Amino acid sequence: MILKKLKVNSGMINETTNCYIVQEEKTKETMVIDPGGEIEKIVEMLNILEAKVKYIYLTHCHGDHIGALKALKEQKGGKILIHRYDAEGLYDNTISLTNYIGIQEIVLEADSRVDDDDTIHIGDLEFEVIHTPGHTAGRKLFIL
Repeated sequence: MILKKLKVNSGMINETTNCYIVQEEKTKETMVIDPGGEIEKIVEMLNILEAKVKYIYLTHCHGDHIGALKALKEQKGGKILIHRYDAEGLYDNTISLTNYIGIQEIVLEADSRVDDDDTIHIGDLEFEVIHTPGHTAGRKLFIL
């Protein structure tokens, strides 16, 4: 497994968000987690890894975690995954707070909504969704 952590600027002054790239080495199937900004930096790393983007996973819908979502989907494909309780924020800027933090409104629909105990596969890697609300209603974590 390859795991890359990129610090990306979401458009907020002096604020970065962690974007993770997880790749199964044999198949090069890849999942990008929280593409918050700096699409060029994310795409550059995906190109270096010769990534086949299968999923774009959003831990939650706030603008600093979805800032590069639309461009990433357009450039690299992949299915957008988000917990069902956070999905509404992808088309409601009063939830995503994109206007508040000064980034362009993002209006996209998730390809799939995930729930607690769902399993996500990339190549031979398996991830379990664990619903951990708090910061937002649908915030969740993965366990390898």
